[in-house]
Amino acid sequence: MYSKISVVIPCYKEAAVIRDTLLTVHAFLKSRFERFEILVVTDGSPDETVSVVKDVQTNHPDIPIILFSFKKNHGKGAAVRKGILKSTYDPILFLDADLTISIEELESFLSALKNNVDIVIASRLLSGSHFEEPSPWHRILMARIFHLLQIFILGNFEFPDTQCGFKLFRRSAALNLFRKATIHRFAFDAEILFLARKNNYKITTLPVVIKRDPRNTNVRIIHDSLNMIFALFKIRLNQLLGRYRA
Repeated sequence: MYSKISVVIPCYKEAAVIRDTLLTVHAFLKSRFERFEILVVTDGSPDETVSVVKDVQTNHPDIPIILFSFKKNHGKGAAVRKGILKSTYDPILFLDADLTISIEELESFLSALKNNVDIVIASRLLSGSHFEEPSPWHRILMARIFHLLQIFILGNFEFPDTQCGFKLFRRSAALNLFRKATIHRFAFDAEILFLARKNNYKITTLPVVIKRDPRNTNVRIIHDSLNMIFALFKIRLNQLLGRYRA
């Protein structure tokens, strides 16, 4: 089993949950790894997310938290990219701050990574995944439509749920892919997996349990949906213009 790991947590308006998330992630990692780091990247949060993280750093100096804070909102993709490129250990996990997918899922992801795999991704739409409560219909519809658009525009037919916020990378693959990434907002996952296919990385998809989150999502249905569609065309244009070449 791996003895080191970097965990990246992008944050936007997560003041209500980030303290418990950091304590939970730390407790899990401490019992399984000799060395680890938790990289928190706040994406221009207008709430008290930064203050809460700093408070945890002060009151729990044993937790290896590294905080990066954007003054302005750049997008989830930019936050994840920042954390991954500033990380130290191998492998690298990024997960959502609300822990709707538990850190305990990491056990099976690490096992999959050992089988000559470069990237392990979660999928909410895979057989075997389970929702503690039904997902809102509009979220399911958005995921299905976005998947179809990826098939037509990018050819990402084998990834029915690119946007699921729990992905594990071998460090070499993560650095190579995120150094080339250009998408700053929600469609960044689609770009990373598109590039991974182009670079012939081996990718495994696993089912997960999705926990209940009573809070309102940070996704703006119309605005972010349009942004994601335009991002798919940008990815294809980047490919055609050779912008992803090393």
